Amino acid sequence: MTTRRSVLTHSAAALAALSLPRLALAQAFPSKAIKIIVPFPPGGPADTAVRIAQSGMEKALGQSIIVENVAGAAGGLGAQRVRQAEPDGYTLLQAASPHTTNAAVKPQGNVDLLRDFVPIGQTGNSVYTLCASKESGAKTFAGMVVLAKAKPGELKIGSVGVGSAHHLIAEMLKSAAGIDLTHVPYRGEAPAIPDLVAGRIDLMFLTTAKPLIDDGRVAGIGHTGDGPWFQLPQLKPLTAFGLKDFVVPGWNGLMAPKGTPPAAVARLSEALSATLRTEASVKAFNAMGFKPGEGTPGPMAKQIDDDMRLFTTVIRERNLKFDT
Repeated sequence: MTTRRSVLTHSAAALAALSLPRLALAQAFPSKAIKIIVPFPPGGPADTAVRIAQSGMEKALGQSIIVENVAGAAGGLGAQRVRQAEPDGYTLLQAASPHTTNAAVKPQGNVDLLRDFVPIGQTGNSVYTLCASKESGAKTFAGMVVLAKAKPGELKIGSVGVGSAHHLIAEMLKSAAGIDLTHVPYRGEAPAIPDLVAGRIDLMFLTTAKPLIDDGRVAGIGHTGDGPWFQLPQLKPLTAFGLKDFVVPGWNGLMAPKGTPPAAVARLSEALSATLRTEASVKAFNAMGFKPGEGTPGPMAKQIDDDMRLFTTVIRERNLKFDT
Protein backbone atom coordinates (compact mmCIF):
# COMPACT_ATOMS: atom_id res chain seq x y z
CA MET A 1 0.00 0.00 0.00
CA THR A 2 1.29 3.38 -1.02
CA THR A 3 1.15 5.96 1.72
CA ARG A 4 1.66 9.71 1.62
CA ARG A 5 4.86 9.25 3.62
CA SER A 6 6.26 6.71 1.13
CA VAL A 7 5.49 9.06 -1.79
CA LEU A 8 7.27 11.90 -0.07
CA THR A 9 10.21 9.64 0.76
CA HIS A 10 10.55 8.48 -2.84
CA SER A 11 10.22 12.08 -4.11
CA ALA A 12 12.97 13.27 -1.79
CA ALA A 13 15.20 10.41 -2.90
CA ALA A 14 14.56 11.24 -6.54
CA LEU A 15 15.42 14.90 -6.02
CA ALA A 16 18.59 13.93 -4.18
CA ALA A 17 19.58 11.65 -7.04
CA LEU A 18 19.02 14.44 -9.56
CA SER A 19 21.20 16.82 -7.56
CA LEU A 20 24.14 14.40 -7.39
CA PRO A 21 25.38 14.99 -10.97
CA ARG A 22 25.29 18.76 -10.42
CA LEU A 23 27.21 18.43 -7.17
CA ALA A 24 29.73 16.11 -8.79
CA LEU A 25 30.21 18.55 -11.68
CA ALA A 26 30.71 21.48 -9.32
CA GLN A 27 33.36 19.51 -7.44
CA ALA A 28 35.09 18.04 -10.51
CA PHE A 29 35.03 21.01 -12.91
CA PRO A 30 37.39 21.73 -14.46
CA SER A 31 39.21 18.47 -14.99
CA LYS A 32 41.16 19.51 -18.11
CA ALA A 33 42.48 22.59 -19.90
CA ILE A 34 40.04 25.36 -20.88
CA LYS A 35 40.19 27.16 -24.22
CA ILE A 36 39.18 30.80 -24.61
CA ILE A 37 38.53 31.97 -28.16
CA VAL A 38 39.30 35.66 -28.72
CA PRO A 39 37.53 36.58 -31.99
CA PHE A 40 39.84 39.52 -32.68
CA PRO A 41 43.53 39.89 -33.60
CA PRO A 42 46.25 39.64 -30.92
CA GLY A 43 47.09 42.81 -29.02
CA GLY A 44 43.64 44.40 -29.02
CA PRO A 45 41.66 45.26 -25.87
CA ALA A 46 39.69 41.99 -25.77
CA ASP A 47 42.85 39.92 -26.24
CA THR A 48 44.83 41.89 -23.66
CA ALA A 49 42.02 41.67 -21.10
CA VAL A 50 41.86 37.88 -21.32
CA ARG A 51 45.60 37.55 -20.96
CA ILE A 52 45.56 39.75 -17.85
CA ALA A 53 43.01 37.41 -16.26
CA GLN A 54 44.55 34.20 -17.58
CA SER A 55 47.16 33.40 -14.92
CA GLY A 56 44.92 34.24 -11.98
CA MET A 57 42.11 32.09 -13.32
CA GLU A 58 44.52 29.21 -13.92
CA LYS A 59 45.57 29.33 -10.28
CA ALA A 60 41.98 29.54 -9.06
CA LEU A 61 40.77 26.70 -11.29
CA GLY A 62 43.85 24.48 -11.09
CA GLN A 63 43.93 24.00 -14.85
CA SER A 64 45.68 25.54 -17.85
CA ILE A 65 43.86 28.12 -19.96
CA ILE A 66 44.68 28.27 -23.66
CA VAL A 67 43.94 31.57 -25.44
CA GLU A 68 43.38 31.29 -29.19
CA ASN A 69 42.79 34.22 -31.56
CA VAL A 70 40.25 33.49 -34.30
CA ALA A 71 39.77 36.84 -36.03
CA GLY A 72 37.37 37.53 -38.88
CA ALA A 73 33.93 38.89 -39.72
CA ALA A 74 34.22 41.64 -37.06
CA GLY A 75 34.34 39.04 -34.29
CA GLY A 76 31.72 36.79 -35.85
CA LEU A 77 33.98 33.94 -36.96
CA GLY A 78 35.29 33.11 -33.51
CA ALA A 79 31.86 33.56 -31.94
CA GLN A 80 30.35 31.04 -34.37
CA ARG A 81 33.03 28.52 -33.47
CA VAL A 82 32.27 28.80 -29.76
CA ARG A 83 28.53 28.68 -30.37
CA GLN A 84 28.98 25.32 -32.09
CA ALA A 85 31.26 23.92 -29.37
CA GLU A 86 30.20 21.38 -26.77
CA PRO A 87 28.45 23.31 -23.95
CA ASP A 88 30.58 21.83 -21.19
CA GLY A 89 32.49 24.89 -19.94
CA TYR A 90 35.75 24.01 -21.69
CA THR A 91 35.38 26.30 -24.71
CA LEU A 92 34.64 29.96 -23.95
CA LEU A 93 34.20 33.16 -25.92
CA GLN A 94 35.79 36.50 -25.10
CA ALA A 95 32.89 38.63 -26.32
CA ALA A 96 33.04 42.41 -26.73
CA SER A 97 30.84 45.38 -27.54
CA PRO A 98 31.30 44.97 -31.34
CA HIS A 99 29.21 41.81 -31.09
CA THR A 100 26.16 43.78 -29.95
CA THR A 101 26.72 46.39 -32.64
CA ASN A 102 26.93 43.69 -35.31
CA ALA A 103 23.76 42.03 -34.06
CA ALA A 104 21.86 45.34 -34.09
CA VAL A 105 23.06 46.20 -37.61
CA LYS A 106 22.45 42.76 -39.15
CA PRO A 107 20.25 40.75 -36.78
CA GLN A 108 19.83 37.87 -39.23
CA GLY A 109 23.52 37.45 -40.03
CA ASN A 110 25.21 37.48 -36.63
CA VAL A 111 25.23 35.63 -33.35
CA ASP A 112 22.92 36.87 -30.62
CA LEU A 113 24.92 36.92 -27.39
CA LEU A 114 21.99 36.36 -25.04
CA ARG A 115 20.32 33.79 -27.30
CA ASP A 116 23.41 31.76 -28.16
CA PHE A 117 25.56 32.12 -25.03
CA VAL A 118 25.41 32.48 -21.26
CA PRO A 119 27.44 35.23 -19.57
CA ILE A 120 30.25 34.42 -17.16
CA GLY A 121 31.31 38.00 -16.46
CA GLN A 122 32.80 41.17 -17.88
CA THR A 123 36.59 41.32 -17.89
CA GLY A 124 37.02 45.04 -18.58
CA ASN A 125 35.19 48.31 -19.24
CA SER A 126 36.21 51.53 -20.98
CA VAL A 127 34.76 54.67 -22.58
CA TYR A 128 34.83 56.28 -26.02
CA THR A 129 36.49 59.71 -26.05
CA LEU A 130 35.34 62.36 -28.53
CA CYS A 131 38.45 63.96 -30.00
CA ALA A 132 38.85 66.93 -32.33
CA SER A 133 41.74 67.68 -34.65
CA LYS A 134 43.82 70.74 -33.85
CA GLU A 135 43.14 71.95 -37.39
CA SER A 136 39.38 72.01 -36.79
CA GLY A 137 39.70 74.76 -34.19
CA ALA A 138 37.34 72.96 -31.80
CA LYS A 139 38.85 73.02 -28.31
CA THR A 140 35.67 72.43 -26.32
CA PHE A 141 32.40 70.61 -26.84
CA ALA A 142 30.49 73.90 -27.03
CA GLY A 143 33.00 75.21 -29.55
CA MET A 144 32.59 72.11 -31.70
CA VAL A 145 28.82 72.53 -31.76
CA VAL A 146 29.14 76.18 -32.78
CA LEU A 147 31.47 75.23 -35.64
CA ALA A 148 29.24 72.38 -36.78
CA LYS A 149 26.13 74.56 -36.83
CA ALA A 150 27.98 77.31 -38.70
CA LYS A 151 29.15 74.80 -41.34
CA PRO A 152 26.44 72.13 -41.68
CA GLY A 153 27.88 68.92 -43.10
CA GLU A 154 31.40 70.32 -43.48
CA LEU A 155 32.94 68.81 -40.36
CA LYS A 156 34.00 65.20 -40.93
CA ILE A 157 33.73 62.52 -38.25
CA GLY A 158 35.65 59.28 -38.63
CA SER A 159 34.69 55.76 -37.57
CA VAL A 160 36.14 52.27 -37.75
CA GLY A 161 33.60 51.26 -40.38
CA VAL A 162 30.00 51.53 -41.48
CA GLY A 163 27.74 50.08 -38.80
CA SER A 164 30.49 50.05 -36.16
CA ALA A 165 29.98 51.31 -32.62
CA HIS A 166 31.99 54.40 -33.56
CA HIS A 167 29.58 55.05 -36.44
CA LEU A 168 26.44 54.56 -34.36
CA ILE A 169 27.77 56.77 -31.56
CA ALA A 170 28.52 59.46 -34.16
CA GLU A 171 24.89 59.23 -35.29
CA MET A 172 23.80 59.59 -31.68
CA LEU A 173 25.95 62.72 -31.39
CA LYS A 174 24.44 64.27 -34.50
CA SER A 175 20.94 63.66 -33.20
CA ALA A 176 21.54 64.67 -29.58
CA ALA A 177 23.49 67.84 -30.39
CA GLY A 178 21.35 68.82 -33.39
CA ILE A 179 24.32 69.02 -35.77
CA ASP A 180 25.13 67.70 -39.23
CA LEU A 181 28.45 65.88 -39.69
CA THR A 182 29.84 63.91 -42.63
CA HIS A 183 30.72 60.31 -41.78
CA VAL A 184 34.10 58.99 -43.01
CA PRO A 185 34.61 55.23 -42.39
CA TYR A 186 38.04 53.63 -41.93
CA ARG A 187 39.24 50.08 -41.34
CA GLY A 188 40.05 50.56 -37.67
CA GLU A 189 41.35 53.32 -35.41
CA ALA A 190 44.98 52.89 -36.48
CA PRO A 191 44.52 54.16 -40.07
CA ALA A 192 42.11 56.90 -38.97
CA ILE A 193 44.32 58.49 -36.30
CA PRO A 194 46.93 59.98 -38.70
CA ASP A 195 44.11 61.66 -40.63
CA LEU A 196 42.62 63.03 -37.42
CA VAL A 197 45.97 64.36 -36.24
CA ALA A 198 46.64 65.91 -39.67
CA GLY A 199 43.18 67.49 -39.83
CA ARG A 200 41.94 65.52 -42.81
CA ILE A 201 39.01 64.57 -40.60
CA ASP A 202 37.78 66.79 -37.77
CA LEU A 203 36.30 64.50 -35.15
CA MET A 204 36.33 60.90 -33.98
CA PHE A 205 35.36 58.80 -30.99
CA LEU A 206 38.49 56.91 -29.89
CA THR A 207 39.18 54.11 -27.42
CA THR A 208 42.91 54.95 -27.55
CA ALA A 209 42.72 58.70 -26.95
CA LYS A 210 44.90 59.29 -23.87
CA PRO A 211 48.37 59.36 -25.48
CA LEU A 212 47.11 61.60 -28.30
CA ILE A 213 45.56 64.04 -25.82
CA ASP A 214 48.56 63.95 -23.48
CA ASP A 215 50.90 64.74 -26.38
CA GLY A 216 48.67 67.58 -27.57
CA ARG A 217 48.10 65.98 -30.96
CA VAL A 218 44.30 66.13 -30.62
CA ALA A 219 41.85 67.89 -28.31
CA GLY A 220 39.71 65.75 -26.04
CA ILE A 221 36.24 67.31 -25.74
CA GLY A 222 34.17 64.71 -23.88
CA HIS A 223 33.59 61.01 -23.31
CA THR A 224 30.76 58.48 -23.17
CA GLY A 225 31.12 57.49 -19.51
CA ASP A 226 28.49 58.03 -16.82
CA GLY A 227 30.80 60.21 -14.70
CA PRO A 228 34.45 61.24 -14.37
CA TRP A 229 36.84 58.82 -16.06
CA PHE A 230 39.97 57.97 -14.05
CA GLN A 231 42.34 58.16 -17.02
CA LEU A 232 41.14 61.53 -18.31
CA PRO A 233 39.94 63.45 -15.23
CA GLN A 234 40.08 66.77 -17.07
CA LEU A 235 37.33 65.71 -19.48
CA LYS A 236 33.63 65.81 -18.72
CA PRO A 237 31.16 63.14 -19.80
CA LEU A 238 28.95 64.13 -22.70
CA THR A 239 25.95 63.94 -20.39
CA ALA A 240 27.35 67.05 -18.66
CA PHE A 241 26.73 69.02 -21.85
CA GLY A 242 23.02 68.24 -21.95
CA LEU A 243 23.24 65.06 -24.03
CA LYS A 244 20.75 63.04 -22.00
CA ASP A 245 21.53 59.33 -21.53
CA PHE A 246 24.63 59.59 -23.75
CA VAL A 247 26.39 56.74 -21.92
CA VAL A 248 28.08 54.14 -24.12
CA PRO A 249 30.75 51.97 -22.48
CA GLY A 250 33.22 49.80 -24.30
CA TRP A 251 33.42 46.37 -22.69
CA ASN A 252 34.57 42.78 -23.09
CA GLY A 253 33.83 39.62 -21.15
CA LEU A 254 33.67 35.86 -21.03
CA MET A 255 30.71 33.80 -22.23
CA ALA A 256 29.97 30.10 -22.64
CA PRO A 257 27.77 28.30 -25.18
CA LYS A 258 24.08 28.14 -24.30
CA GLY A 259 23.40 24.97 -22.33
CA THR A 260 26.62 25.04 -20.32
CA PRO A 261 25.86 23.63 -16.84
CA PRO A 262 25.17 26.39 -14.29
CA ALA A 263 27.70 24.84 -11.90
CA ALA A 264 30.47 25.26 -14.48
CA VAL A 265 29.42 28.85 -15.20
CA ALA A 266 29.41 29.64 -11.49
CA ARG A 267 32.87 28.12 -11.02
CA LEU A 268 34.30 30.12 -13.92
CA SER A 269 32.67 33.33 -12.74
CA GLU A 270 34.01 32.85 -9.23
CA ALA A 271 37.54 32.43 -10.57
CA LEU A 272 37.24 35.42 -12.92
CA SER A 273 35.75 37.74 -10.30
CA ALA A 274 38.43 36.88 -7.74
CA THR A 275 41.19 37.45 -10.30
CA LEU A 276 39.86 40.84 -11.37
CA ARG A 277 39.88 42.10 -7.78
CA THR A 278 43.63 41.57 -7.32
CA GLU A 279 45.94 44.58 -7.25
CA ALA A 280 47.95 43.23 -10.20
CA SER A 281 44.82 42.97 -12.37
CA VAL A 282 43.62 46.47 -11.45
CA LYS A 283 47.02 47.95 -12.36
CA ALA A 284 47.19 46.05 -15.63
CA PHE A 285 43.68 47.07 -16.70
CA ASN A 286 44.27 50.68 -15.71
CA ALA A 287 47.46 50.70 -17.80
CA MET A 288 45.44 49.78 -20.90
CA GLY A 289 42.83 52.44 -20.14
CA PHE A 290 40.22 50.05 -18.74
CA LYS A 291 38.67 49.33 -15.39
CA PRO A 292 38.29 45.67 -14.39
CA GLY A 293 34.77 44.32 -14.79
CA GLU A 294 32.84 42.66 -11.97
CA GLY A 295 33.35 39.20 -13.46
CA THR A 296 29.78 38.09 -12.67
CA PRO A 297 26.91 37.15 -15.04
CA GLY A 298 24.25 39.68 -13.97
CA PRO A 299 25.96 42.97 -14.91
CA MET A 300 27.19 41.49 -18.18
CA ALA A 301 23.72 40.32 -19.22
CA LYS A 302 22.35 43.78 -18.41
CA GLN A 303 25.09 45.50 -20.43
CA ILE A 304 24.39 43.35 -23.48
CA ASP A 305 20.66 44.04 -23.21
CA ASP A 306 21.29 47.79 -22.77
CA ASP A 307 23.58 47.80 -25.82
CA MET A 308 21.02 46.11 -28.01
CA ARG A 309 18.27 48.50 -26.96
CA LEU A 310 20.52 51.52 -27.52
CA PHE A 311 21.89 50.55 -30.92
CA THR A 312 18.62 49.27 -32.36
CA THR A 313 16.98 52.53 -31.28
CA VAL A 314 19.72 54.60 -32.96
CA ILE A 315 19.35 52.61 -36.19
CA ARG A 316 15.56 52.99 -36.18
CA GLU A 317 15.44 56.67 -35.25
CA ARG A 318 18.22 57.67 -37.67
CA ASN A 319 16.71 55.45 -40.37
CA LEU A 320 20.08 53.87 -41.04
CA LYS A 321 20.35 51.28 -43.80
CA PHE A 322 23.08 48.69 -44.20
CA ASP A 323 23.93 46.22 -46.95
CA THR A 324 22.72 42.72 -46.10
